Amino acid sequence: MNFIKWFTEKLITSIRRSIRIQLIAAFIVCALLGFFVSRMVVPIFENINKVATIDYSWGMESINWQAQLAAETIEKENTIEAIKKFINEQNAVSGRGLNALKVLVTDKTGKVLYKTEQAQEVQINLHETIGNVMSFAINQPSYTSGEEQLSGTRKEFITFYPLTINSKNLYMFVSGIPEGTVTYQTKEGPFPFFIGIFVFIFSFYYLTKRKMKQIEAMAQGVNEIAKGNLAYRIEQQGQDEIALLTENINYMAEDLMIQMEKERQVERQKNELITNVSHDLRTPLTSILGYLRLLLDGKFENEEQRNEYVKIAFSKSEQLETLIEDLFAYTKLTDGNLILDRQDVCINKFLDQLIDEITPQAEKRGLSIVKRFPDEPLYAFVDSEQTVRLFENLLMNAINYSKDNGDIQVSLRKYQDQLEISIANQSDEFTKEELENLFERFYKKDDSRSKVTGGSGLGLAIAKSIVELHGGGIKAEYSNGVVHFIIVLPMSSEK
Repeated sequence: MNFIKWFTEKLITSIRRSIRIQLIAAFIVCALLGFFVSRMVVPIFENINKVATIDYSWGMESINWQAQLAAETIEKENTIEAIKKFINEQNAVSGRGLNALKVLVTDKTGKVLYKTEQAQEVQINLHETIGNVMSFAINQPSYTSGEEQLSGTRKEFITFYPLTINSKNLYMFVSGIPEGTVTYQTKEGPFPFFIGIFVFIFSFYYLTKRKMKQIEAMAQGVNEIAKGNLAYRIEQQGQDEIALLTENINYMAEDLMIQMEKERQVERQKNELITNVSHDLRTPLTSILGYLRLLLDGKFENEEQRNEYVKIAFSKSEQLETLIEDLFAYTKLTDGNLILDRQDVCINKFLDQLIDEITPQAEKRGLSIVKRFPDEPLYAFVDSEQTVRLFENLLMNAINYSKDNGDIQVSLRKYQDQLEISIANQSDEFTKEELENLFERFYKKDDSRSKVTGGSGLGLAIAKSIVELHGGGIKAEYSNGVVHFIIVLPMSSEK
């Protein structure tokens, strides 16, 4: 029973998953159904096409057998009384209203010597009669067919036997109407075959109707997708190849929609990039041109004011230079053509050196950088130049946006086969939306709550691109007045 159950489940699963097997099974089932229906209706059409036939052969054989038996008996007794006895028997049968035989006994000239009561002949043409008997025996069919013969007139059957009685040659003619046996011939005709074909076509159409609807729905879906309606989804049914094709078409439409959305997003970002770059470049450039024009026109009161104008113009030039460098770096990182020059770098020493270089800028804001590194050296397989830019951007971001007289905590730890670096600083509150947008290019925290102005808005976007190029990840979290930037980089083997 377990084997039968397993085999049945396996067979059903195979049928569900293969449209080819489903079609073969449907064809076989429909063919068998058409055959059985055609066989079931055969009796109906046989009765309609039934032809009745009457078989007289048995009746003729019966008359011949009685004549032969009588002839043998008469010759055995070799008396005229034997002839009369046979004739009297037939007269008695006729007297009871039954179908009796007509008997004629003639001499060699054809003169009737003895006969039954119903016989009228007194003289017969012996040669003609014997010829007719022989012709009838040769040509008479064994039966007569056709509906009209059921009520038609039956032909008289005649046979004869020569007799020798007391050395005298006689001829006995025995005739009668043979009894017929009604039989029926049936013909099924072409209708059962056509009915079987019709049942096969109808049942096959019905069984494949569902699959055809799926194919039609798939064709309609492909047409809708071809028109540009990428949000259209084809309903998936079953587990066979059609269902798999439907799934692939839906997946293709989904992928195309995502790709087109990405292309639209890239186009929007390109337009935003041009707009933001134009704005951010124009602001310091306008200041530079303004102060240079004042210097060129000599519109300053004294040398001290002149130096102040030069200092401001130089500061704005540096800001413009930083913006251009950040923009160039971001474009280079995101165009997909940057090739990283990776090597094993000890992150402990790397961060120590970088923090030492940035500490003076932190101290100007009254900030101190606290390091929490493990004693063991931890290595990462990274591009050192890009990694410097990564942590320099994050540390400068922490310095610029940290509350004064606070701490910047830099932590390093090994997590499975990765390195986790955390840079945390006290900060004004971040909303959920601000945290989600921190790594977007040109995004800047609300100016009304920020003490820093003039940033490019590309620092964190550059940091994210560098981390992702290395196969790592970066995220920002905010809790209890502290914002955490968490970077994950793949480890390399220890040196």
